[in-house]
Amino acid sequence: MIICPKCGMAKGVEADKKTTTCQCGREIDMKRVKLKFMTDSPLELADSVAQANAALMGGEPLPPEKKSRKKDPFYVIAERAKPVKDPIERMRVVARGLTDLKGDFGIEDVRKVVSVLGKDSAEDVLARLKEHNLIYESDVGVFRAV
Repeated sequence: MIICPKCGMAKGVEADKKTTTCQCGREIDMKRVKLKFMTDSPLELADSVAQANAALMGGEPLPPEKKSRKKDPFYVIAERAKPVKDPIERMRVVARGLTDLKGDFGIEDVRKVVSVLGKDSAEDVLARLKEHNLIYESDVGVFRAV
């Protein structure tokens, strides 16, 4: 994310580009501006641009600069599952992701992924995973993908 030197608005950009054009029409040389925020996630970038523009329009200072941070693995699993249209296949992606990440997983792990997905409760997802035989209980309250 950069701030346009002409209009002062935030803009999401690809850091490897030489130039970009702001919505105000100004062509910006990327070597001459400072990157204010870097991430690999398009959703995170869009959110930071929206927050920065809201702060700038309200006369508030920009949020502190953030550099690319290591992504939370539960967030990564949820991001992989989000675009999957079929609900059963989406649950399979979640179950396999958790099994790959942790080996055995519990309700708290499902809760972390579901909080990002925002679809159902962890209990509902776990019940559907069992119902569709996508997971098995290896111990009491501990699960693995089939």
